Amino acid sequence: MALKSKTGIIIAFILILLFIGFAAFNYVRQSEKENITVNKTETVPVQVAEARLTNLQRVLELTGEIKPAAVVDVHPKIGGEIIEKIYVETGDYVKKGDLIAVLDDDVIKAQLEEATAGLAAAEAGLRQSEANLRASSASLKSSKANLELNKKELSRVNSLYEANVASEQELDRISAQYEVAEAQYNAAEAQYKAALEAKNLALAQADRAKAALNQLQILYGEYKIYAPISGFVAARYVEQGNRTDTAKPVIRISREDELKIVCSVTEKDFPHLKKGMEAEITVDAFPGKVFKGVVSVISPTIDPATRTAGIEIHIPNKEYKLRSGMFAHIKLYLGERKALAVPTESLNKMPGTGSYFVYIVKDNKAILKNVKTGISQGNITEITDGLTEKDLVVTRGQNRLYDGARVSIEERGAVGSEAS
Repeated sequence: MALKSKTGIIIAFILILLFIGFAAFNYVRQSEKENITVNKTETVPVQVAEARLTNLQRVLELTGEIKPAAVVDVHPKIGGEIIEKIYVETGDYVKKGDLIAVLDDDVIKAQLEEATAGLAAAEAGLRQSEANLRASSASLKSSKANLELNKKELSRVNSLYEANVASEQELDRISAQYEVAEAQYNAAEAQYKAALEAKNLALAQADRAKAALNQLQILYGEYKIYAPISGFVAARYVEQGNRTDTAKPVIRISREDELKIVCSVTEKDFPHLKKGMEAEITVDAFPGKVFKGVVSVISPTIDPATRTAGIEIHIPNKEYKLRSGMFAHIKLYLGERKALAVPTESLNKMPGTGSYFVYIVKDNKAILKNVKTGISQGNITEITDGLTEKDLVVTRGQNRLYDGARVSIEERGAVGSEAS
């Protein structure tokens, strides 16, 4: 009996506790309902601003990889020769004309010595032939003068003979002298022609020897490899002792004092681009720092496959802060346009989405409006859909609002400057 009595007491105690808990729960629930009712009837003070047409900059934002203005792979012009010395390493700065490498030149030097000796011999032969030609020319001139003199004497004696003043014996003597002078002239002329031919042959030999020497000298110059442009050695492909291959570069030189970014713009933005337009460039390596560039190349055509056009933005880089390979963000300002804008502080982001909403005030009530945004400039943001001009958007106090909440406007703000 005692055990049953205790069990009954315990059960009764539990029931009493359950009753008290249920009563407390109902009390709290009723209190919350009353608070909600009170809150729903609360008037929330807010600050508002009109959505207005405002002059905004048309900004084109692009991205691209920074590249050097020029990159040159330096190839040897002679293949199969041993690289005797390389004077640069990766990362070195070289100026245009600096010596980069030299090749083993023992063979070419021997060929140069032989060609130099050959030219000297050819020039000596040419000088001798020229001397012979001058002597032959003098002999020809003398024999010609002697022939002319004998010709005149023969004519004179022949006239005297016809006048019976000179004898036949005298005429025969003068005729014989003329024939000797003519034979001497013919021999001198033949000797002159032979000397002239020999001189021309010697001149041709000298020219060939000079050309051969010049070719070897040019070839000898190729045994030294010079930097064709100024820049940094971006890569070195060979080592000392390797044999050259005209298809394989020795080094790569990257010009970094001027850089470029190659990117594409859409057909819609293409008409607004102009050469010389300034570009603002930022990179992750220098947060907050803006570098200036210029639109230097604009493709004259649109690619029909992508509906885009290529452009090049050139960036001065005299201090070498930027380097090729960096990823860049670019802003191009394409001119002003009118757009509906609101203070950025009026925008509220929906959790878990990229969408925005605002509260507008109408008839002393807050109305939730989903909006689509465009560009932001300073403390204002473009609204592309969801609002109309002169809508009153809530800029302060929206954290206490819900759709349909009662509000009182405490202050009116302004946004931008109204478009004319």
